[in-house]
Amino acid sequence: MDRNIFDKKHWIVALLAIVVVGIVVQYRYMNEFPAFIHSWSQTDRYSIAIGFLNNDFDLFHPETLIYNKQYPHWWKNDSGSTITSVDFPLMEYIVAGVMKLTGSTQPWIFRLCTFLTALVGIWFIYLLGRGIGGHWLKGLLVAMIAITSPVYAYYANGFIPSIPAITLAAAALWMYTKHLSNGNKTKYFNLAMLMLTLSVMVRTSLAVLLVAVLAFEFLRFVRKETTLWNKVPSVILSAAAILGYMLWNKHLRETYDTMFLSGLVPTDSIGSTIDLVKQAAENWKYQYFSQFQQYIFAATAIAAIGFGIYRRVTKQQTESKALSLWWLWALCMVGYGMFVVAMAKQAPDHDYYFLDTLFLPTLLLTILLLKTIPNLSTKVAATAIVFALIGTATAKMTVDVAKNQKNRRDYNDRSYQTAQNYKGAEEFLDSMGVPKNAKILALYAYPQNTPFILMNRKGYTEMWYDEDIIEAGLYTFDYDYIVIENDRYRKEFEYHNKYLNRLQRIADNGKIALCRHADTVVCQTVNDFFESK
Repeated sequence: MDRNIFDKKHWIVALLAIVVVGIVVQYRYMNEFPAFIHSWSQTDRYSIAIGFLNNDFDLFHPETLIYNKQYPHWWKNDSGSTITSVDFPLMEYIVAGVMKLTGSTQPWIFRLCTFLTALVGIWFIYLLGRGIGGHWLKGLLVAMIAITSPVYAYYANGFIPSIPAITLAAAALWMYTKHLSNGNKTKYFNLAMLMLTLSVMVRTSLAVLLVAVLAFEFLRFVRKETTLWNKVPSVILSAAAILGYMLWNKHLRETYDTMFLSGLVPTDSIGSTIDLVKQAAENWKYQYFSQFQQYIFAATAIAAIGFGIYRRVTKQQTESKALSLWWLWALCMVGYGMFVVAMAKQAPDHDYYFLDTLFLPTLLLTILLLKTIPNLSTKVAATAIVFALIGTATAKMTVDVAKNQKNRRDYNDRSYQTAQNYKGAEEFLDSMGVPKNAKILALYAYPQNTPFILMNRKGYTEMWYDEDIIEAGLYTFDYDYIVIENDRYRKEFEYHNKYLNRLQRIADNGKIALCRHADTVVCQTVNDFFESK
């Protein structure tokens, strides 16, 4: 038990630090429509929450707002339904419930739910660091690093499921360490398995952590540190839940197609894998953790190694009979190493894959290194100095991540422009008498779900300029209207007039135009289009 100048009130200090830093980093963006980096994935998840409102909260038939799915036909097939396969949409379902209660689908609802979940996740990371490290200041340092990680901060009030998955996994790890430190009490193991199971269902990559924990338990059993029979029921239930949802998801995918990647995408050689991993490291080298945070890691490692050598030289090393948590970390790294290879093609373009894989193992490594460093004595001065240093480091990391948050937002970004153009689209279509159940073809709008969220209607997306995709949309889909952004029409008319000169303008609100498709040429020039009545 750690005793210091804060006595038993240190948890209040840690909680305040987590909440204050979280608010400082996020408050500017709490009602921002998803745009910028990975807006595609974020709007897809946003639309699933709205989909639950549309389908009367049918958890097992999640849907977005799009009929033509990316997989397996690359937007060229009308699936006949907006239902899609997806990892277990727990957060989206909760968000939909809050939307129902508030009567609003504004972005702040999803962002607030994710933000609160992120704070809970950081709290469990603090508890994990305090419990393993043996001192609350060690837990606080790790928590502050986690909450100010640029990639974590960017998604901490966002829409992708990595944040709730991390929170569930962090809670599971803490519960598992409670199981280890409390005489192998089965209740803690069962709770850990519940959290791990949910985390895997929410984000499949967390299966690596689940397998690592089970492998670690098996090693403990071999060493006669624990028994297995009392853990079999929860393991069986976990496997059944995960496998059951996987089979259901497969059924959804085969029946309705899917919006989401559902398989591994390995490279064809070790060399290309290495190149892709290097490219990902170059693209995101200060986004996973900032340069200052990397200095902290280096200093922690040097100090841990130094103290470790000193203890061996002075024969102060005490060997524990229990299997070291370093084995758990090593098992995680082996598993995630294999996963990174299997998903190497995605790594350079998807920063949040780091959250799904190496984020928690990196924090666990830091905690294990901090454990090697001796705890503070009860001296008030020493504790105050370390607390001041952590506070200074936290201030520096907070300033850095706030700057990073701004730098990640490019207001010339196509996704941001689309969101701005479709702002007010629902009211515009309502005013034109377009029914809520009308099917809209959104032409050249990026990303795919953004127009439909803001129009509050379903339809077909045509983001790409490939002729076969465009022709499938224009000539085979059963849509009622076409909507195109005015600025996009002006920019693309000359290059795509094969399609655009057949659009008959019904009305526009200055940003988007409501159109029908004609069998013959309607407009020869851009001016013909915008001057037509």
